[in-house]
Amino acid sequence: MGWRKTLLDIAINDYTDFDRKELSEMDVYEFGVFTGDSMKEIASVLCRHKIEVNSFYGFDTFTGMQKETAEPISQPSWDPDIEPDAFNAVKRLELNSVTSVVDKITSEVTQVFEKNNNKTPVTLFPGLAQDSVEKHGSEFKPAFYVDFDMDIYSPTKYVFDYLMKNKLIQKGTFIGYDDWGGTPGYQEMLDGESRAHREIVEQYGIKITKLFEMGNAFPHVQNLWIVEEV
Repeated sequence: MGWRKTLLDIAINDYTDFDRKELSEMDVYEFGVFTGDSMKEIASVLCRHKIEVNSFYGFDTFTGMQKETAEPISQPSWDPDIEPDAFNAVKRLELNSVTSVVDKITSEVTQVFEKNNNKTPVTLFPGLAQDSVEKHGSEFKPAFYVDFDMDIYSPTKYVFDYLMKNKLIQKGTFIGYDDWGGTPGYQEMLDGESRAHREIVEQYGIKITKLFEMGNAFPHVQNLWIVEEV
């Protein structure tokens, strides 16, 4: 966290060609919300650039991370059998339900927008991201920015594939990865978020350019990309 205020800010300033009308018909997506700090960070960047989008969506179970079964788990906190509450937002925020978490985060992110006279609506979808995109996908608009922060390979690939199949990724879309370097094979894109990225880019023939990267070693590397052609 924190990298978005730098990397996304520069990317929007230097690389986006969308006008205000186009942006108003696009969405921002964060997959992996946890306690909402990164959503507030993204909202502050949008406000700094006076960008109002159609919707800002967040996806999370809010009760903990799902178990990766397609490859080895790289960090103990990512294994719900070892640390089941590492990403349990209900417990971290000391609330009594997922609904309470959703209400709190929605209110806090909305306040960031409202303080800046920005009318972007905020919606959180509790549950597995894979289920939420399938259930609510008809509501979605093309992505201005997609933030992948689910840490592990399987849900990242599923969601990225869904966005591609449904033409929600387009030329000019920014894509950020919070845990690009969270797995030991990230430099060769062998596992985790980097593997999901490589496989979807190869499957769909996406032309995509890495704009910025922060960190230089496992497990702390984040980066941001721009789609050049789909």
